Amino acid sequence: MTDEPQRYVLGIAYQAGPDPRIQRGADGGRDFFSPDELEKAAWGFLQKGAQVGLFHGPEASVGAATVVESYIWRADDWDLGNGTVVRKGDWLIGAILDEHAWQLYKSGRVTGWSPQGSARRITRRSS
Repeated sequence: MTDEPQRYVLGIAYQAGPDPRIQRGADGGRDFFSPDELEKAAWGFLQKGAQVGLFHGPEASVGAATVVESYIWRADDWDLGNGTVVRKGDWLIGAILDEHAWQLYKSGRVTGWSPQGSARRITRRSS
């Protein structure tokens, strides 16, 4: 046995569908994925190498973590007891952080996943 931490973290990479608690995002928009489109994005992430960096932009470091789990939650809602509820269709990522990312996580400077990419924005139709 070793006393060294595994540096493993698991969290929601992106939730399926809109969050009813959010009326408008920080950027003024309110973007979200349908469950089907989110599943395609999660699969594409793995197919393209599952690269993880820190923060966004051209200076983002790649190699900050090794993804060891990536999946769509298909079970009933899972209440983590800290205000977070994993819902059916949400995308979860589990990874082992490098030492630098682990220190940022432990200090609270890194608190979750934030997928980076591009998408086509469409207007949501009322049901």
